[in-house]
Amino acid sequence: MTKEQARVFVKAEKNKMTPAQIHENSRQIIDRLISQDFFYSADTVLTYVSYNQEVETHSFIDNCLFLGKTVLVPKVYGRDMKFHRITALSELKPGKYGILEPDNTDICEPEQGLMIMPGLAFDKEHHRAGYGGGFYDRYLEQHPAFYKAAVAFSFQIVDHIETESYDLKPDCIITEQAVL
Repeated sequence: MTKEQARVFVKAEKNKMTPAQIHENSRQIIDRLISQDFFYSADTVLTYVSYNQEVETHSFIDNCLFLGKTVLVPKVYGRDMKFHRITALSELKPGKYGILEPDNTDICEPEQGLMIMPGLAFDKEHHRAGYGGGFYDRYLEQHPAFYKAAVAFSFQIVDHIETESYDLKPDCIITEQAVL
C-alpha cells in the first residue's frame, strides 16, 4: 500500500481505540522496550513526546530520567528538528499543534544513543510511514550512528508500504505483542 493508504488505515484504527486501551497497550510496549539490552546500554535516549493517540511516552521519559539517562526530546525549527535535553516533564510546554516540546535552549547534538521513533505505519520489513514532514529522515541522515527503535500498536504493522530511497528504517519495532 502507499504511505497515504497506510496513514488513512492506521488513523481509522486509532480512532477505534479507547483511552484505556491506548494506556494499557502503551504500558505493555514500554515494558517491552525497557527490557531490551539496547535500552540498558544506552546512556542517551532521544524520544518523541507522545501526543493524541500515539504510544504514550511520558512514563518512559520519567523512567529514563530516574535511571540517570540523558533524555533529549525534539523541537521543530522550520523544516529541521533539533533535540533538547530535559531533566523533567515539567520543562515541556505546548508548541505547534499543541504538541509538548522543550521550553529551554539546551540543544544537544549527540553522535550516538538510542532513538525512539514515532510513526503512523510500519511494515514487516521495517519500512515506515511517518506523519509526512520527513523530520526524522532528515535528522537521522545526518546522525546515522543511533540505534533506532520504533514503538507502535500492533495494528500499525501492515504487510507492505511503498517507500522512497531516502526513507530510513528503524532497527526494530516494538508492539504490545512482539519485538520485530
